[in-house]
Amino acid sequence: MPDWKDFVIGLKDDAGSLAKNELIGLVKSSNVDADEFVRKQAQKLERYLNQLAAGEITKEDFVHNMKNLQRLNEMQALKLSVAAKASAQRLTLGIQNLILDKLLNLIP
Repeated sequence: MPDWKDFVIGLKDDAGSLAKNELIGLVKSSNVDADEFVRKQAQKLERYLNQLAAGEITKEDFVHNMKNLQRLNEMQALKLSVAAKASAQRLTLGIQNLILDKLLNLIP
């Protein structure tokens, strides 16, 4: 099964290497976040990226999963402490900026 990082890095885009590296960094930092909710969401994000890389889900399925993950993060951020809220919001913004706005444009 292809690793999602290899899949993302392999996408053809001259200007997108910064976004690719930011996405990898976002997932790495979210996986070790102090808040359990953020870590679980990062695990889901990785699972969806791996499924997309392996061709187990379509681009449309991936978009649907990302939007659901984003909404869940937004709802949870309302309940969290200030520090945890910042982590959840960072993950939510990363999903929007790095995945929905940039990465999906590179996937055929």
